[in-house]
Amino acid sequence: MGISNRLKTCRRALIWAAAFISFIASEKVAAQTILGRVLDQANEAPVGDVIIQLIERDGTERLRALSDSDGRFVLAPPKAGEYFLATERFGYLATRSPLIALRMGGEAPLELMISPEPLGLVGLEVSVEELAAEELDQMGLSPNQLGNRWINRADIEAVQMPGLAKDVIRWQNIAGVYIDEYDATDDAPLCVRFVRRSRQCAITVIDGIVVPPEQAYSLISENVEAIAILNPTDAATFYGTAGGGGAVLFWSRRGR
Repeated sequence: MGISNRLKTCRRALIWAAAFISFIASEKVAAQTILGRVLDQANEAPVGDVIIQLIERDGTERLRALSDSDGRFVLAPPKAGEYFLATERFGYLATRSPLIALRMGGEAPLELMISPEPLGLVGLEVSVEELAAEELDQMGLSPNQLGNRWINRADIEAVQMPGLAKDVIRWQNIAGVYIDEYDATDDAPLCVRFVRRSRQCAITVIDGIVVPPEQAYSLISENVEAIAILNPTDAATFYGTAGGGGAVLFWSRRGR
């Protein structure tokens, strides 16, 4: 009897332990990953450079993403639940989706349709360039401190061969900033360095979101309002070790 009772007790303990481990494992499973695409409501064409915000029911912003040139974006919420998706882009009406319920694990394909906004209906009292300067000020920097590492709209328009954002940066010929291009294709990223043989390239940021360099440097120059190139010391202050090679900040002409 004693041995039988001990076996029963051990069996119960194993069952409870297995249930507990299963519960802990399920808690670590993140929510469905949103594989999204932003399309123009008028013609269903993909829309790039759209800021997508993942917002909880109480209005708390949880994550941000930026759509690529094909309108695609990825958001990986840390937990299952109900969320809104909000979009923002210059030339389009700001939108918010209905509540989206995300389960644990897996993927959730999603399309967001956004409507063009006639630009003449919105008068910006403060230009994006002025807002960019304000954001630099909040970082303890200023356009004057950056010198020719601050590229404003007038500088962009002065480029005689307008095209992509990378062309604008290359045209400036900034002393102490070294630019390498991986290949000659239009969508090839640059590597902006402050040390010629450094292995670390400057990170790229569009409207406050860190993005892959090929996405940033392939921005059409007409859609860029200002560019700031931060040296490694300043960039590391705000972006940690990722900014150890410097940072290239872009402000798009989307309005605020």
